[in-house]
Amino acid sequence: MGKHKKKIQIIVGILVSVLSIYFVFRSVDFAVVFESIRNLNVTYVVIYIIITSSILSIRALRWEMFIPIKKNIRKSSIIAATYIGYMANNVLPAKLGEVVRVYILGEKEGVKKTVILASVVTERLFDLITAVIMLFISILFIPNLPKEVYYTAIVLFIISIIGVCFLVFLSFKRERALKIIRFFLRVFPEKIAEKIEHFIISFVSGIGVKADMKSIIKIISYTIVYWSLQVFSAWILLRAFSLDVSYAGALFVVVITGFGFAIPSAPTGIGPIEAAAIFALSVLSVSYNVAASYAILSHVISIVTITLLGLLAMLITGVDIRKAIEHNKK
Repeated sequence: MGKHKKKIQIIVGILVSVLSIYFVFRSVDFAVVFESIRNLNVTYVVIYIIITSSILSIRALRWEMFIPIKKNIRKSSIIAATYIGYMANNVLPAKLGEVVRVYILGEKEGVKKTVILASVVTERLFDLITAVIMLFISILFIPNLPKEVYYTAIVLFIISIIGVCFLVFLSFKRERALKIIRFFLRVFPEKIAEKIEHFIISFVSGIGVKADMKSIIKIISYTIVYWSLQVFSAWILLRAFSLDVSYAGALFVVVITGFGFAIPSAPTGIGPIEAAAIFALSVLSVSYNVAASYAILSHVISIVTITLLGLLAMLITGVDIRKAIEHNKK
């Protein structure tokens, strides 16, 4: 990534965050927000903090299944790299935490960083597809959703299913898939067809995953546990605000908030995350100020717990993230 591209990415992220914060919070009555937070059920909040603190370990164990090597990776290394990487996303711009966790795991376990990077790309792609599927599942159990939300979810779900089938076919039957692709590419001029084919081959080569049934089952299992904990924790925090939101509603909130995190932003994802959470809760008929209270508190808890645990992992492992950043500049 060039220096100019990095600067543009950072500037765009800051602008997105500033605009999101302005448009989201200009209508918030902070007196109501503070009152909502003051009247929280503390027991539910403690449960939420415990789940938020531990849930990244599930992601770390699943991440190992995406790294296409036979060598066993120490669980302590991959869990530490995950927490430190997510902590770095809270303090560094342009999602540099992904670079940090790739560097740390590569240094700790002696695995090629290109292989680890491929696994991170695949993990993010898998998360995106899974999130769309979860969005579709959630809307099936939520009554009276706006038609725009309903139809958008259906379209995204169809595209995701096609994408999954395409990726599986390319990954396991590459040569046959490429023959079919070349057949359809004949309608394009030769140079354009070659460029498209080269892009597809490069993309598939960049996919990182252990392509054996045992690993795939583990990926699915870890994903189910991870999403279950995510939804349960969101539901618990909603209950802390005395909000009677169903599990399907909590799932909807988790998915939409996740989409907010994917938007380019300043460190911690501030702005788009709050906007996404408030939008999701507003769709579920939660008042704007209470929705803002949930969005602020959930994000603050996430930032604080992950940052503290990431710093603790740095102290225990002796990792210096500055080396990862310097390595990325080269």
